[in-house]
Amino acid sequence: MITALRAELKKIRGRFLWALPLGVVGMEFLWMMSNSYLAKPEASAEGYFNLLFQLPLLNTIFLPLILAVMASRICDAENKGNTYKLLCTMQEKKKIFDAKLLLGGIYILFLTLLEGANVLLLGRLLHFTQPLPIKHLLPFLAVLFVVSLALYLMQQVLSMLITSQLMPLFIGLLGSLVGVFSAFFPVGSVANFLPWGYYMVGLTLSSWYDESARTMYLYESPFRWGWFSVFLIAAAALYIVGKHLFMKKEV
Repeated sequence: MITALRAELKKIRGRFLWALPLGVVGMEFLWMMSNSYLAKPEASAEGYFNLLFQLPLLNTIFLPLILAVMASRICDAENKGNTYKLLCTMQEKKKIFDAKLLLGGIYILFLTLLEGANVLLLGRLLHFTQPLPIKHLLPFLAVLFVVSLALYLMQQVLSMLITSQLMPLFIGLLGSLVGVFSAFFPVGSVANFLPWGYYMVGLTLSSWYDESARTMYLYESPFRWGWFSVFLIAAAALYIVGKHLFMKKEV
């Protein structure tokens, strides 16, 4: 597996894939810094709650397409040159599949660490008085990693089975739109049945809007273990089925 991973790293040399997670976190940083409410003194008492409530929505907007681009770029060396037949004479197909998944996981881990650093940096720059809520930050980062890895796996399967990369990229774009659409419905409804909506399903914070005072209140909510168990089972099934389909694919 180490040899296969080294081969994948050589294939993407010079493609600057690290710029994808860096660009996403950079956009989110600028978005939050331009939020005038977060800079107000009255917002500092629950500043981290506001960040951890808003960042999943931004991830829902940006990440499905970014992960589709990442999977396409990692897989397009073989697709462009139609070299799977040659490659499979030197490597086992299952190792090719797993090496590309592992490489994507490394970039997603990089993204997760950047998001964690982004939360800490924003809290310092915006002078939040709220103590850092570790019990909410850790689930946020865990959900970010797990959901992103599952979405990347879906896009990798599509990119490895479909020669033209337009369709996987279109599905990634559609995922961003559908994920944002699902965020406007109550948690426990539409978002639970869409993989792109699970950044929002994984929230450990909920909101309540007081129409008379025109104020939104944030409060703690339990993690939705039941739905996430279903999501993890579906991701495991996707890995098994996707890998099987790739190994059966004519090259």
